[in-house]
Amino acid sequence: MRDYSRVFWRGCEMDAGYETGVLKAADVHRAFAVIQLIMPGMGLETWRIITATEVSRHDWLTVTDTKGYLRGLCYVFVRDHPPSARQLEVPVCASISLFNEQDIAKRLFEVIKQRAAETGCEKIHFWRVVARDWKSLEDLKETEPRNNGLVYDLNTDLNDALQSILPVKM
Repeated sequence: MRDYSRVFWRGCEMDAGYETGVLKAADVHRAFAVIQLIMPGMGLETWRIITATEVSRHDWLTVTDTKGYLRGLCYVFVRDHPPSARQLEVPVCASISLFNEQDIAKRLFEVIKQRAAETGCEKIHFWRVVARDWKSLEDLKETEPRNNGLVYDLNTDLNDALQSILPVKM
């Protein structure tokens, strides 16, 4: 398995001028413009509350460009997933670019894999269902089928990415 042991919450430079890491306080309002497109029922006041502290922003991962523009955003959390091990859940994931969306998505995927490895997760579950607002997302955390969407297995050969992605019921 690849070594993702770098401390990424301080941010880690990636080539092509992108930086990945945790949502910073200075980027909360920029991120709201993105989250509103994904979760149209999310109000600014709710967004401010759920991103008010460093701890509350810890599960929001970002990709920013050299000018400081937010280019990728995702929300992650860890869930125990019997009978297998822990699984990183990704209910929100978006890359934003007119010309370089795939490269940004790749960098976002890398930071998600880093978080999964750091938290002892063997799999990453990308949700198919997108919540309309924060309360709906919180409700889905409890009821969302754990096999709905795409699952990426970190224990597979990373050179054969197609084998790593396990489609599940949609």
